[in-house]
Amino acid sequence: MNAPTRRRKLSRTQKVWLSGVLSVVGTVALTGVAIWVAAARDTDLADPTAGLTHAFRGDDIKTPTLRFQDVAEELGIRARHDSGPRLRHLPQDTGSGLAWSDVDGDGDFDLYIVNYARNSLYRNDGTRFVDITDASGTADAEGYGMGATFADYDGDGDEDLYVTNRGPNRLFRNRGDGTFEEVAAAAGVADPLWSTGATWGDYDRDGHLDLYVGNYIAYEAEHVEEDAGAVQVGTAGGAYSVPYTLNPNAFDAQPNRLYRNKGDGTFEDVAAAAGVQDVEGRSFAAAFCDLDGDGWLDLYVNNDVSANRLYRNRGTQASPTAFEDIGPTTGTSDARGSMGLSIGELGAMGSMADELPDMFISHWVAQENALYLSMRGRSGRLEYRDRTRRLRLGEVSLDTVGWGSALVDLDRDGRMDLVVANGSTLEAKGDTSRLIAEPIFLFWNAGTRFADAAPGAGPTLTKHHGARGLAAADFDGDGDVDLAVAINRGTPLLLRNDTETLNRSVGVRLAGPAALIHGARIEAVVGETRQLVWFGADVSFCSRHAPERIFGLGTAPKLDRLRVTWLDGTTTTLENVPPGKVTVRHP
Repeated sequence: MNAPTRRRKLSRTQKVWLSGVLSVVGTVALTGVAIWVAAARDTDLADPTAGLTHAFRGDDIKTPTLRFQDVAEELGIRARHDSGPRLRHLPQDTGSGLAWSDVDGDGDFDLYIVNYARNSLYRNDGTRFVDITDASGTADAEGYGMGATFADYDGDGDEDLYVTNRGPNRLFRNRGDGTFEEVAAAAGVADPLWSTGATWGDYDRDGHLDLYVGNYIAYEAEHVEEDAGAVQVGTAGGAYSVPYTLNPNAFDAQPNRLYRNKGDGTFEDVAAAAGVQDVEGRSFAAAFCDLDGDGWLDLYVNNDVSANRLYRNRGTQASPTAFEDIGPTTGTSDARGSMGLSIGELGAMGSMADELPDMFISHWVAQENALYLSMRGRSGRLEYRDRTRRLRLGEVSLDTVGWGSALVDLDRDGRMDLVVANGSTLEAKGDTSRLIAEPIFLFWNAGTRFADAAPGAGPTLTKHHGARGLAAADFDGDGDVDLAVAINRGTPLLLRNDTETLNRSVGVRLAGPAALIHGARIEAVVGETRQLVWFGADVSFCSRHAPERIFGLGTAPKLDRLRVTWLDGTTTTLENVPPGKVTVRHP
């Protein structure tokens, strides 16, 4: 070994040890508490609501009987995530996600599943899913997959696919004939860092769809012994060794990318100039959404063990610095372990309806999830209030690690419910080859608070899973919301919604330039009930919901009004929309 090589190796080793020792001090206490709780409650077997007070459990709320059945194997989905041995490295425990899109334009939604070695694309043939990965050219067999998202970045009328990796990302351009061409390097978006969540939006309103990519950490531990820098934590179940290879604080954060679409099939990274690199953030999710209602897309970034960012768009195409971080002044500069992100209007539940987006964020164990309701301060500035516990979403999540999420109407009653995919990053007691499995939450919206309806929703929902990504779609076209859930080191769940109800719904799709669709505000009104969502803002974790929104009607015969406000400020309004499917076109 030559001298420069020895010096690099020594420097890397010293850095690992120093950062491991210093950063573990900041997280080991919380980890110890989490492990102690897990051991004391036998978390891999127990009900996470055990021990909560009557009020926080929500036992006084009678939930409807939601029913979901896992039909993945029955319908032909057999992809398995990371079948090799667990090596106690953070990248292996983190992923992955999945994404819905109508890739072949036949009207139903196809499913892309991300893996660490070979991704899978399943075409929906109406009654079965058919693996078309090889024929489509989307396997990315050399990638270490984290997440995926679809969008028509080149404006040719079909949706393209962006895949985030630990390593070079991929951009698969849809040829329109069922095949894709990988063009990331040529397009300038083959980021070589550890990328996670990605979001699309025309932030500068130039008519071209831009791309923001969140990056996580500079992980450099594959060739270091697993017990190097390990910390022994005393728990109720005995001593527990936490290697630094599982601690994100032991590694430097990586800068994010804002790829501005140049309109010629290529992008340029303008994150530094726009003020959104977030060099200190370990990013997991990001969403473009007009959070303050001024017509320009703002940007919210979820970070793990580092402060979240709310970047307000200054609203000018001429400014080289397009964004300013207003997280600290809005109350959203959260430094917990933030993973999943969902955005929609829930203010009516907390008597704070203001027609502005609210935000749900899933967190690590012992940190509680968060629900931020937006409001205007006395000066007119945007602010948020944490209403997590008041709406019964806080204490119930203390024992779980939340990942993917979705704000969707599960029973078509006209109110947005909440789904959260959980899966611990703590190891099972006495068996470091597996992580603790946890339940999936189905939070039913009772009008003024939520109650978990998962325990009565069928055998799959009573079991525990190592869930990560979650994506919603009405894949069978029957008018209700179904769910796909990625399972770390397992086969995905395809949860078909079999809930029996007389409630009806309207499924809404948007047609027009992608730059005007992403971030569009969709308002559905039935009587006194108003539902508000923003297209593409409910980003989940490393996943993408289907580009269709299901609006519940309850027992009403029709949707009184459906209004879409496109990103260019124009509106399209439909009156008296009957149950079924409708496509709203840009004028």
